[in-house]
Amino acid sequence: MRVDEEMVIRVNASWNGWQNAEVRLGSIRDLHWSQRERAPHQLLYGCVSCADIVSGQIPHDCCETSAPHMLRVCVLKRHVVASAYAELARRADERQPHGSTRVAVA
Repeated sequence: MRVDEEMVIRVNASWNGWQNAEVRLGSIRDLHWSQRERAPHQLLYGCVSCADIVSGQIPHDCCETSAPHMLRVCVLKRHVVASAYAELARRADERQPHGSTRVAVA
C-alpha cells in the first residue's frame, strides 16, 4: 500500500523528549534504526531539513546565513498513523546492512 508523501506526521527531537514538530512524510531522509542511550529498544530515526517543518519546532541554532539545517529526528510509533509508520520502517529496513538484524517492536 502506498502512503501519501504529503501526509503530515509528528517527529520528535529525541525519543524521550517533549519537543516535536510536524513534517511531511516525504521530507524525512536517511531513515535508520538506532538505540540511543537509555532507550528501551531500537527506534526509528531520520533527518529532515529545518525548512521542511510544517509546524512545531525542533530546537537548534538557526540563523539566515547558515540555514537550512538537517536535523536528526525520532519517529515514535504511537505518534504516527500505522500505515505511515509501516512505510517509514520499511524504508529503514531497506537501508540495514545485510546480515544485521533489528529488534522487532510490537
